[in-house]
Amino acid sequence: MALDVNEEASDKVLEVEQKYNEIRRPVYVKRNEIIQSIPDFWLTAFLSHPALSDLLTEEDQKIFKYLVSLDVEDCQDLKSGYSIIFNFSPNPYFEDTKLVKTYSFTEEGVANITGTTIKWKEGDCQW
Repeated sequence: MALDVNEEASDKVLEVEQKYNEIRRPVYVKRNEIIQSIPDFWLTAFLSHPALSDLLTEEDQKIFKYLVSLDVEDCQDLKSGYSIIFNFSPNPYFEDTKLVKTYSFTEEGVANITGTTIKWKEGDCQW
């Protein structure tokens, strides 16, 4: 019985979270507009993050100069996963301007990770 109550409570929390994510959406849109006016915002943010900064190579840093926005979209059923959308300005590295990485979860909690197949421009290294 306690498990059923906990599951129901968890579902209700997710419902409320989803509702307020939609209410906050205009604030996120405005924030993205402001961020896009700041040169190298995302590169600076990633380099300032203690865990991410060690992961970025010099090549990664060159590519992230072209990242203009990053968004996270929840799946319709919040428990089933989310996608991270990387939006790039045209760049000398790849054809795509939008790269998506999706994390989906099974009932057992197993993650399935998929991503955009990058169309690299001729002669450039693989990111």
